[in-house]
Amino acid sequence: MTEKYDSGDGLHRALAAAYAAPPLPGNFRANLRNRILHESLQHLEARRQQLEREHALALEQLRRGHVRLQRDTLVMVVGVAFTAGACVHLAWPWLQNLLGSDAAITLPLLAITIGLAAGASFLPSRSH
Repeated sequence: MTEKYDSGDGLHRALAAAYAAPPLPGNFRANLRNRILHESLQHLEARRQQLEREHALALEQLRRGHVRLQRDTLVMVVGVAFTAGACVHLAWPWLQNLLGSDAAITLPLLAITIGLAAGASFLPSRSH
């Protein structure tokens, strides 16, 4: 005996027979639409505020990253300049013996040429 019995269906029929649905106020649908619109506007405002907070957080992270990048670049430039100066100081006597009296002119010109080439490599390329 495996009959399927849906008690909810019978309950609904019995309630519908016992109780009549109350009449709705005349402006029920308009009030319902207004309430839904009000709720969706509040939801939109909350979402806008959340997005503004996320944007401010992302912007702050970008600023911190930019400051960190500037600091790291400055440290690298100072370190490279110090290392280059130390290398020239140690190699100067050997280079002066190798190049003779021309070393006083050749080395600064070579340094300027290398510096200009390195600086030019960082210029933004303009492609149209």
